[in-house]
Amino acid sequence: MTFKGFVLQGLVLCCLLSAAGCAVNPVTGQQQLMLLSEQDESRLGSQTDQSVIEQYGVYQDAGLQNYLQGMGQSIARISHRPSLDWQFKVMDSPVVNAFAAPGGYIYVTRGLLAAVNDEAELAGILGHEIGHVTARHSAQQYSKMMLANIGMSLGQQFMGGYGDMLGPIMEAGAGLLFLKFSRDDEREADALGVEYASRSGYDAGRMADFFITLQNQPSDNGKQGARLPEFFSTHPNPVNREANVRTMAASWQSRLSGQKFLVNRKVLLNQIDGLVYGEDPRKGFREGDWYYLPQFRVQLPIPAQWKLEQEGNNLQLTHPDRKAVCIVGIRPDSQSTDIVANFVKSSGAKVHGDRSTTNNGMSVRMLLSTIDDGNNRAVIVSHFYQKGRDVFAFHAMTSEADFDSLKGAMQSPASGFTAMTDRDKLNRQPHRIAVKTVSRSTTLESFLRSINIDSGLWTRIAWLNGRQLSTPLAAGEQVKIIQ
Repeated sequence: MTFKGFVLQGLVLCCLLSAAGCAVNPVTGQQQLMLLSEQDESRLGSQTDQSVIEQYGVYQDAGLQNYLQGMGQSIARISHRPSLDWQFKVMDSPVVNAFAAPGGYIYVTRGLLAAVNDEAELAGILGHEIGHVTARHSAQQYSKMMLANIGMSLGQQFMGGYGDMLGPIMEAGAGLLFLKFSRDDEREADALGVEYASRSGYDAGRMADFFITLQNQPSDNGKQGARLPEFFSTHPNPVNREANVRTMAASWQSRLSGQKFLVNRKVLLNQIDGLVYGEDPRKGFREGDWYYLPQFRVQLPIPAQWKLEQEGNNLQLTHPDRKAVCIVGIRPDSQSTDIVANFVKSSGAKVHGDRSTTNNGMSVRMLLSTIDDGNNRAVIVSHFYQKGRDVFAFHAMTSEADFDSLKGAMQSPASGFTAMTDRDKLNRQPHRIAVKTVSRSTTLESFLRSINIDSGLWTRIAWLNGRQLSTPLAAGEQVKIIQ
């Protein structure tokens, strides 16, 4: 960079810092660098929420959604930012995680709800995620991203102001949720989670039990190839976390003397009785070289040795040497003409061929396009199937140099896409959480044997209950099982 350029960048940075000011942190009351206004936070949160719903899907259980919203709202009202439009949602993913978007959007996966053992644990988790929002941890990360991109368009930022830099961040969608927090952020969120849960009347020390459950999580938990990360990958585990949480909870309970602190195991178990557990075959499953989507009554072939990933209404098939990829996007209640137009506009692809035809009894529009970054050119073959009110968009992409040798394999999922008719596959049902009551004193292992639970599930069930198979159970105690 020239000296003149360096001076100009410094001038722009000074202008940005001056324009943004050093906002007051709602939790600490201290000044901090913040390039996002509260209005920007709300706008970013709303747009991220749309991306999260589209990519991961909301769990279809109105009662459970209302339960989480009510519990979350009661905790958020005593937080440092009670006036935000707080929204709490259960996401349809078996992965164990909870995450927050700026502006008051909190998400909990059904996988996490299955792993929680009482309301006090859940209150601590919700308080922790609320704490990330009230302390503006995500907004700080986005501000750092904005500063890092200053040099990309100095003149534009100098003339247009720092607000113009928010656009690229908003376009990143749900991926922004999984920027890894620092351990200091995690410690602060733990402290706020303990405070909010305690002041809401819960035994916040139980949050430490949930962290222990996470540490003992079986390695094969959740969806194979799921792109939604696990809790500790986005929330780093500070040293002495459990002991610190218990100490902070005890301190708050002594400060709030005379208040009863709830655990409410039975209340929580009643809410998750019947919860879908693990992969939901109705949403899609693989058998051999085929992938089946019973809810849409369609199926598609998988090229030999290609890797498959699914999350929500999106599939990704990757060449074993990563030389090509096929991305399948499912857009319910859509029209292919709108999806095609949006693809061309958002991707910046140059279209070289466009034709409509039929394949396997369905109308399909096919595009041949390229994307050129100045150094390399990628070839994309897209198929847009209209099946009833749903659109299935296939985008197969590789380098121009590899296109001729790979075009057959990379297009095979789209060319083999067809209706699903096998009734056995159409009627596959998921595992669910069921809550059973122990009739007499016994051990967990003996109880599971007595009710004829598959022994292959025993270790997982013990983990879900935060127990060992040898743990004694008292008459009347409730246990989560998988059935």
